[in-house]
Amino acid sequence: MSERVQLKAQIRGDIGTGEANRLRRGGWVPGVLYGPDLGEPLPLKVQVQELRRVLPGGQRGVIQLALEKEGETREYPVMVKEIQRDQTKGDIIHLDLYQVSATRKVTTAVPVQLVGTAPGVKAGGVLQHQLWEVEIECLPQQLPEFLEADISHLEVGDVLTVGDLKVPEGVEVLTPAEDAVVSVLAPQGGEVEEGVEEEEAPEAAGEE
Repeated sequence: MSERVQLKAQIRGDIGTGEANRLRRGGWVPGVLYGPDLGEPLPLKVQVQELRRVLPGGQRGVIQLALEKEGETREYPVMVKEIQRDQTKGDIIHLDLYQVSATRKVTTAVPVQLVGTAPGVKAGGVLQHQLWEVEIECLPQQLPEFLEADISHLEVGDVLTVGDLKVPEGVEVLTPAEDAVVSVLAPQGGEVEEGVEEEEAPEAAGEE
């Protein structure tokens, strides 16, 4: 596994809608940290620039939260549970973080990454990517960034399912194994159908 990305944050004292709006105007995003080992949830704030650095497109894996309170910093392994965005601008307006434990399994979704080139596509078939992520369960330290789908053997008409994915040790896939991930479809008005028509035409002429 790659080294965890660190997210810097600070404890916020005042809570409520008015304080949250004031923080946003000042370039901060209000949030909360919770988990089974924390007791009460901890209100926090993160600078917008810090979020953009750490979470450019959202974050699915475990990150290291460096939470500062009264000049002291404590670190927590966390996962992003929910990101709330402004419906008009798309800006992040609230962040929910969940503290994970090395001894407790977590459930999350990870993306599927296609590997290789399908022979069926080279032959004129159309690649259809049907499932972009799958749900898994594992310990935080075993969490993969993605699961590989090897399509280098797919011919026209073949389907690769969840059960065909390359799964690391210690990871359990919760998405049904029979669900289709990717398939290679014959092109519309495919060459095979046209070839059959061309072969049948001389026979019809001979019967006349």
